[in-house]
Amino acid sequence: MKSDNNFIYLNGLYWENKVEEIEEQIIKNKLVLKEVTKRKVGTTGPTHRIIEGDNLGGLYLLEQAGEQFDLIYIDPPYNTGNKDFKYTDAYFNTEDESRHSTWSSFIYKRLVKAKNLLNENGVIFLAIDDAEQARLKLICDGIFGEQNFVANFIRKNKAGSGHDSKQVAVEFDYMLCYANNIEKLVFTQEEVDVENDSKYKFEDNFVKKRGKYYLRDLDYKGSYSKTLDYVITAPDGTKMMSGGKVGKPNTWRWGKEKFEWGIKNDFIVFKETPKGWKVYIKQYQFVDNKDQVRVRKLPHRALIDFNNSKGSNELKDILKQDIFSYPKPTDLLQFVVDLLPRKDIKVLDFFAGSGTTLHATMLQNKLDEGIRTCTLITNNENKICEEVTYARNKAAIEGYETRRNKKVLGLKNNQLKYYKIQVKK
Repeated sequence: MKSDNNFIYLNGLYWENKVEEIEEQIIKNKLVLKEVTKRKVGTTGPTHRIIEGDNLGGLYLLEQAGEQFDLIYIDPPYNTGNKDFKYTDAYFNTEDESRHSTWSSFIYKRLVKAKNLLNENGVIFLAIDDAEQARLKLICDGIFGEQNFVANFIRKNKAGSGHDSKQVAVEFDYMLCYANNIEKLVFTQEEVDVENDSKYKFEDNFVKKRGKYYLRDLDYKGSYSKTLDYVITAPDGTKMMSGGKVGKPNTWRWGKEKFEWGIKNDFIVFKETPKGWKVYIKQYQFVDNKDQVRVRKLPHRALIDFNNSKGSNELKDILKQDIFSYPKPTDLLQFVVDLLPRKDIKVLDFFAGSGTTLHATMLQNKLDEGIRTCTLITNNENKICEEVTYARNKAAIEGYETRRNKKVLGLKNNQLKYYKIQVKK
């Protein structure tokens, strides 16, 4: 990365360095956090924070305090120019020729601070759509390192729309994910629903312990190893070789000793076909290939489905108003939070918007008895911090009644503190 007072060069991108008013206050070390004690909510449980003010100033103050976070999630302005709602993702005029440069400068400065706030095994998620996805990916590659790119989650965010689309109905957006150090990042995995998986269709005498099974060919073409290339004797005495011959490219999946264990423990099946004998491994539902009880898991998929309409309804139920465009649903943020296995992580969202990230953190804590904490930063444009971000999460803790007069119990075991970024006098 190269920069001067006027321009920034990063990873093949070149844009004007737009100086913001908050930067002078940061440089002169004039900012402080002051708690608004009358807005404190709750008395027990994890303590969460809402910080009202410019998020660049908030990030600076957190960095100055030496804070570190395990997970950062942001939903920044998409730079779409949409001005249909009171609180929107519009940030720059779409007719402005320098809008992409202005947006790049804006997001770059905040992501540099964000990287400094991530602990060594931390991770950041960034929501975005087609308007700036390409630029954001390059900026993140430059800041976090291409080697730390984890995935670009593609989220189906709506359905049944697009009847008036001129060319293609777009029903998805993105969520870029970067590790601070990919070698240290650990994600949870998704449990496989083996009980309802139709491929497990055979039974044997071990069904009560092992469950049903399906057959996997013992012969496969993969990385060649001489120790996996040996002769197997079929029930009629026929000699069998992987791939029909000794040598590359085929081998058996199991070594000779493991194969003999499989014969003794009924994990191996021979079948005679018109072309000769085949040998298979029994892949059971509830045990591994050592006959040990196992919950089968797979990595989460990058194609996800969390509909914006749910987020809108959640917010309407709490605030009784339709005042926010496309708030993210809490189940999306619970999915994100639950990707990290620890239940005491520190979460940061510095484009807090309607406050979904904090609400979701508290819901996930209730679900799995976690003690995660969440910090939100947002400005107070049109009183968004006071009347949306804070009001929503205060109601979530204390309980509320929906538009249909259904009572929702509060997430009582949580505390919330409210701070304002102020200029030193």
